[in-house]
Amino acid sequence: MARSMLACGVAALMSVSLFGFSGRARADASAEAPGEVRALSLEEALRLAKDRAPLLRMSRGAVREANARRIGAGRRVSNPKIAGDLRPPITGGTLHDLGYSANVELPFDLGGAPGARVREAERGAQLAETDVRVDERRVRAEAWSAYVRAQAATLRISETRAMVQIAERIVAAARERSLRGASGDIDLTMATGELAQLHALEEAATRQRHEQVDRLRDLLDLSATHEITLTSVLLDPSPADAESALTKKALAARPEFAQIKTKIALLDATRERLEGENFPRIGLYAGVDAAPVSPIFGLVGLSLELPVIHRQAGPRAVVAESRAIEEERLMLQARQVARDVSAARRLYESRRAEYRTLTDAALPAAERTLELVEVGWLAGRFDIFRMTSAARDAARVRTIRLDALEAAWLAHVDLDRNVGGQ
Repeated sequence: MARSMLACGVAALMSVSLFGFSGRARADASAEAPGEVRALSLEEALRLAKDRAPLLRMSRGAVREANARRIGAGRRVSNPKIAGDLRPPITGGTLHDLGYSANVELPFDLGGAPGARVREAERGAQLAETDVRVDERRVRAEAWSAYVRAQAATLRISETRAMVQIAERIVAAARERSLRGASGDIDLTMATGELAQLHALEEAATRQRHEQVDRLRDLLDLSATHEITLTSVLLDPSPADAESALTKKALAARPEFAQIKTKIALLDATRERLEGENFPRIGLYAGVDAAPVSPIFGLVGLSLELPVIHRQAGPRAVVAESRAIEEERLMLQARQVARDVSAARRLYESRRAEYRTLTDAALPAAERTLELVEVGWLAGRFDIFRMTSAARDAARVRTIRLDALEAAWLAHVDLDRNVGGQ
C-alpha cells in the first residue's frame, strides 16, 4: 500500500522534465477583461512578449524617431536671407535725399552633403532597427526564464503536496501508535513538526510562483487582475546540437553582428556627410540700391562661401577612430560568441546529466528507502528518528532534482540566447 501511495504521489512528476515545452492553449491577445482566466502556453507567452513588452515598444518608438530624422534631410535650398540698409547724405543734401538698399539671398547646397545626410539618416534608422532585434532577444530570454521559474515553482508545489500526504499519513500512524501505547509523545511531536515544515515549504513555493507570474505580467504588459494559467510543461532534456553547428548558427543569427555592421555603415555615412559639407555653398541674390541724390539701381549676383576655416577636421578624425573601434569590436565579438556558445552548451549538458542522474538513480533509491523504512517503522522495527530521516532524505532529493530541472531549463534558455534563437 505504501508503495502504491508513493507512486501516486510522484507518478505525474516523474514524467515531467526538460528541453521542450508542450503547448496546450492559445489565447486571443486582445482579451484583457479583468478577472478572466487566461490559458497561456510558452509559445503564446513569447509571442506576446515580442508584441507587447514595454522595452520593445520603447525601442520601436526609437525606430520611428530615427525615421522621422529623414524628413527634410536631403534639402538643397536653405532659408532665404534678407538684408537692407539706409544711406543718409553726408557731404550734401537733406534727409529728403535719404538713400537705401535691400537684397534677398537664396543659398544653395550643390555638393554631396544633402545626399549624404539622407544616407546618414537611413543608416541611423537601420541601427535603431538592429537595436530592436537585440532587445527582442533579451526580452525573449527574460520571458522564457520567468515561464520556466513559474512552472518549476508549480512542480515544487505538487512535490511538496505529495510529501505532505506522506507526512500526514505518518502523523496519523504516530497518533494511532500513541493511543495504543506503542510509542511516546515524541513520535507524534516529531511527525507533526515535519508536517509543519512541509506546509511552510509549500507556502514558499506558492510565493515563488506568484513572483514569477507577476514578472511575466510585466513582460507581457498584462493587467494585474488578469488571471494566468500556464499550460506548457517541462519535457525531458535532449542532447544539444554539436558545438560547431551551434557556433555557426550564432555567427549568422546573433543580432549584435548586424548592429556593429550597421553602426560602421552609419559612421561611413557620417564621414561622407562631413566631407560633403566642405563643398562651398552658393547663394543667388537680387536687390535694389538707391544712393542719395542718385538714380535707383537694381542688382543681381552670386555669393560663394569659401571653406577655408571650417574644414570638419575634428569631427572627421573622431568618426575615423570610432569606425576603427567598431571594426575591432566586430572581430572581438566573433571570438566572444564562440566562447559564449561553448560555455553555454557545456553548462547545459552538465545540468542535463545532473538531472538525469537524480531522476534515474537518486530519486528512486530515496523513495524505495522511505517505503521500506515506513513499513519497518509501522512494524515497530525502526524508531521515529529513522522514519523522519528517511522522509527528509526523500524530500531533499526531490528538492535538488527540481533545482536541477529548473537549472537545466535556464541553461537551455541561455544557450538559446547565445545562439540567437534555436
